[in-house]
Amino acid sequence: MKQQPLFSVLIANYNNGRYLQEAIDSVLEQTYSNWEIILVDDKSTDDSQLIYDKYKDDPRFHIYYNEENRGCGYTKRRCAELAHGELCGFLDPDDALMPQALEVMVKAHAEHPECSLIYSTCYRYSGDRNAEMPIWDFIGEIPKDSDFLIYRKKLVSHFVSFKSAIYNKTDGIDASLTAAVDRDLYYRLEEGGELLHIPEPLYYYRVNNERSISIGSKEADKNAYYNCIKSELNAICRRMGGTLFERNKEAYVKYVREILRVYYRSDLYEFPKFVKYCYFYMKGNGFSLHSMSHVWKIHNGR
Repeated sequence: MKQQPLFSVLIANYNNGRYLQEAIDSVLEQTYSNWEIILVDDKSTDDSQLIYDKYKDDPRFHIYYNEENRGCGYTKRRCAELAHGELCGFLDPDDALMPQALEVMVKAHAEHPECSLIYSTCYRYSGDRNAEMPIWDFIGEIPKDSDFLIYRKKLVSHFVSFKSAIYNKTDGIDASLTAAVDRDLYYRLEEGGELLHIPEPLYYYRVNNERSISIGSKEADKNAYYNCIKSELNAICRRMGGTLFERNKEAYVKYVREILRVYYRSDLYEFPKFVKYCYFYMKGNGFSLHSMSHVWKIHNGR
C-alpha cells in the first residue's frame, strides 16, 4: 500500500438531500487529505441536485446517476465499481464521519495488511452534536476462532473500511438486494481476509431519519430481515468446504438448518435457490438421512 493511499468515500443517495450536506462537510473536514467522493444518485426526486452542483468543478467529487431507481444493492455495487482508491468506505448520506475517521483507517490498514475489512464503532446521532450521543455497544470484536456470520453476540458495523484489491476479487455486492446490503459486503470481504475492530467511535449514525429502513415500517423491517437471510444463505454456499466453514462446521450446519425454514416461508422464496441451499445443507451434514428428511419436512411446509 502507498504511504498516502487514495481513500474512496462511497455515498449511495436517494432523496436524502436534507442531510447530504452534513455528510459531505464531514468528509471535507477530515484530517486525512487524500480522498475522493464517489456518489451515485438513485434517481432522486428531491433537491439533492442543488448540492451536487456545488461540487461539479471539484476534482475530488465524482457524481454519477442511475437512469432509473434501482435500489440500494445496485447503487452501492456501482459505487464500489467506480471507486479509484486503494481503500474504500461507505458513508450513508444521512450520516457523518468523525474528523479523524479516514486517518485512523488508513493507518490501521497499513499496519494490518492481512485485514480485508477494518471497522470502528459509532455514535447514535439525533442531529444535535451538543446532545448526549450514546455509543452503540452491539458493535464489537469478532473472536478469532469464529466469524461474523455465525457469531451472534457482536456485529460488524460503521465505520467500515476495506481494501479495494480484496473486494475486486469477490463477485461484488449482490445488486438484487434491497436491504441488508452492508452485511452482504461484510460477508464477502470476510472470505478474503481478516477483520479488525477499532474500539473508537468514528461515525455518526443518524437515528431520527424517517426515511431510514432501520426505523421504518414493519414491512421495511420484514424486507430487511428476509434480505439478510438471503445474503447469509448465499454466503454459506460460497464458504462450503473452505476454511471458515470447516473450522466451525457444526455451527454452520445448525444455522443453515434453522434459516432454511425461514427462507421457505419468506417473500424471497425461489424453488431453484431453495434446492441449492438444501443441497449445501445436506452436503455439510454428510448427506445423512436425518438431513434429507429434515429438508423434506421444510419443503412440505412443516
